[in-house]
Amino acid sequence: MMRAVVWTSLCLSVLGCGSGATRTESLPPFSLINQSGEAVSAQDLRGYATVMSFIFTNCRDVCPLVTAQLASVQTRAKTEGLDAKVRFVSITVDPATDTPDVLKRHATGYGADLTTWHFLTGAPAEIGRLTHALGVATGSGNVVGHSNVVLFVDGGGHIAERYTGVELDPERVLPKLRRLLH
Repeated sequence: MMRAVVWTSLCLSVLGCGSGATRTESLPPFSLINQSGEAVSAQDLRGYATVMSFIFTNCRDVCPLVTAQLASVQTRAKTEGLDAKVRFVSITVDPATDTPDVLKRHATGYGADLTTWHFLTGAPAEIGRLTHALGVATGSGNVVGHSNVVLFVDGGGHIAERYTGVELDPERVLPKLRRLLH
């Protein structure tokens, strides 16, 4: 828990990505590999409201909580008929460990519907470039870590909100998704 507080403080003070902060930047171009070995790019997310998180499968801190809560959001979005318009993306910050097979097992363990949720990995340099461009802290040296930022991206690829809390229950997230869709 202490690590989550440190990373959240870093995010708030250095990166300026406080809970509910609104930004106008767009997703930078990227091409990563999903849990099935298929390429997924920023362009592939155009036209969808996207919830983007940053995880690593060995995390014992906020990643399990965020992934479990987003799995609940995904289930509710499907129940409400939003699944055709919404995508979930979790990008590993530990690509050396989190291969497509590892990510697939991880996703399955949370009951993620992989038709609308991509767990992405790629070359460390590409992950580093993307997380840097998005202002996501990822640890230093051989230490894997990250801020708990979740991005809400509209269908045009614009980052509508950066959220750094851990309260991602469906009652809070679904209204955000509906706003992104309209």
